[in-house]
Amino acid sequence: MLNNAPSSSLSSGYDDARLVDRAAKRGSRKRAKQSFKKRYFPFQRLPCEVIAEIFVLCLPDIEDIFKSKDAAPLLLCNVSSSWRSLALSIPRLWNELSILILDPKVDIDLAIAMAESWIARSGELPLSLRLHASPRAWNEKDQVTAMVQTHLNTFFCYASRWEYIDISLFECSAVSFPKFGPTPLLRKFSYSTVWGDYGDPCPFTSCPLLSTITWPFSCSIASYPGIPWHQLTHITMEIYMSTHQTLDILRACKMLVEFNVKIDNDTLDQVQPLQRPVENRSLRSFHICVYITCSGLLQRLTLPALTDFSLDTDFESLSSISTCSVHTQLLRLFTRSKCKLDKLIFENCGFNDAGILKCLQHDSCSSLTELEISNAFNRPMFTDRVILALTNMNDLLEVNHVLLPNLSRLSLRMCVSASPGILGCMVLNRCLWSDEDDPFMWLTLVVRDLDETDAAFLEMAKKMGLDVDFCIDTIFPEGDLEFTEDLSDTDDG
Repeated sequence: MLNNAPSSSLSSGYDDARLVDRAAKRGSRKRAKQSFKKRYFPFQRLPCEVIAEIFVLCLPDIEDIFKSKDAAPLLLCNVSSSWRSLALSIPRLWNELSILILDPKVDIDLAIAMAESWIARSGELPLSLRLHASPRAWNEKDQVTAMVQTHLNTFFCYASRWEYIDISLFECSAVSFPKFGPTPLLRKFSYSTVWGDYGDPCPFTSCPLLSTITWPFSCSIASYPGIPWHQLTHITMEIYMSTHQTLDILRACKMLVEFNVKIDNDTLDQVQPLQRPVENRSLRSFHICVYITCSGLLQRLTLPALTDFSLDTDFESLSSISTCSVHTQLLRLFTRSKCKLDKLIFENCGFNDAGILKCLQHDSCSSLTELEISNAFNRPMFTDRVILALTNMNDLLEVNHVLLPNLSRLSLRMCVSASPGILGCMVLNRCLWSDEDDPFMWLTLVVRDLDETDAAFLEMAKKMGLDVDFCIDTIFPEGDLEFTEDLSDTDDG
């Protein structure tokens, strides 16, 4: 045994030396590989801080897309182990989470564990959370609702870090919102649901930064004293409102910039027309969807800062609305407000060509850059008399003589009835002689048919740089609707 000792010791030393040599070779190969990457892949030479900033710039907008394996940050984790390790260490990649619930077959515990793991990587950053749910089958409604409720319980645990919240629940059973405390970072809260009369959604306690809200519940200012109405700048009401409730909001929200509302109750006795109009000096964007006439609302408003106005009338209610009264009060609102519009949208407004022309000739519309007119069915109102007014035929060098000289975007859907060549000539004319600072650059056209001459003019305008999108819609027969009112003598005093 003693004779074998030196031999054993020698063998052990040889093995150790061989292991050290292998480790050295592995280290050499690793360094060579890293050197190769840095030599031929310049991205590898960037500091981790710079790569982190690039990763953050890869994130999609939370309002545009749900996170998936095809988008950052998950996409970044699938490139390589080094990218995955770096991505997992960057909190700004994980403080936005969007969840779409369509299939209830996913294990709830696993789904919640994944959501909590995602949020945990965000550190202490403010959170932007989005939850949309809509079961694909009616018999899956209860399972989807259970998953929604569990996710809401998770989201509400982090209320103190909320910055942006978007919850949209459709075809689900009613859910209850967990109680939560102050939300000092919350800036935008959006909640959409078909359960408009169910419960008290969010008992706000403290949200000093809240400025934007989408609300699905019928309410007056007094109904939700926890909502800081006085500091809101953007409001979307998804439930039908009365004129009285709408005026209350416009009266109370002195900082309001954008207001989207649906009106289904516009009786004049509610708004007390003998009182002075409600003036809101901050409102710039006002979108109204009406199911009855909105004359009383228009009559009671003064909006001097208005630049973006939209009137969308429910098609089925159009026959019961006095379009003459709406037209008159709209022009009086413009006159009273002395506003300067940049964008004007009419959808199923019921005006004829005389009414449209009077609107466009109003001083408040002289600054328009965007005009959209559309109908659910074909209702001719953009006729020769309107199109010719938009065509500068007298003096091509004096563009200001034409109606709407600053118009750059025009959308006409199922509202055109013109002589052959008239529409195309107007479009080509505006392309040739529009202002260089405000060029005529975008046209959307949906018509019953298009004359060959107009089509040729549109092709010429397209070659000159105009973005043209037009299609022929022949689904419905001619004469869908007949005009019932003549607005040619409308009083706009």
